[in-house]
Amino acid sequence: MARRKKTLSITADQALQALQVFVHDGKILAQDVSRAIQRREKLVRQLRSRLEALGDEGARIAGRLQRQAAPHVRRAISKARRAAYQAQGRYMAAVRTLPKSARVKIRKIRQSSGVDAAIKAAQQMARRK
Repeated sequence: MARRKKTLSITADQALQALQVFVHDGKILAQDVSRAIQRREKLVRQLRSRLEALGDEGARIAGRLQRQAAPHVRRAISKARRAAYQAQGRYMAAVRTLPKSARVKIRKIRQSSGVDAAIKAAQQMARRK
């Protein structure tokens, strides 16, 4: 069974900083970095030309691969999770203007009766102010 290579989970800025340190320390030559970038660009050009030769099917495959390789993929959330996020937002908006003493009361209402009851109570308290 072949072992998989471990990949680093670093940002582009961190990679740039590490590269600068290695070049500064003399562990990597600037020429080597330039050659590696040129090799990568050549590889990308070759892959694009191969995909163009495949036509529309290649474009669909490339698009799918690009979406899969995107570092910050937003996953779909369930309706229940979306509703919970929205309820949390309404709760935070309702509580934001209240003083700390009222927030404590609203927090207790939320724990005992739920978010909707807490929002209604917070809105009523805000109206009374």
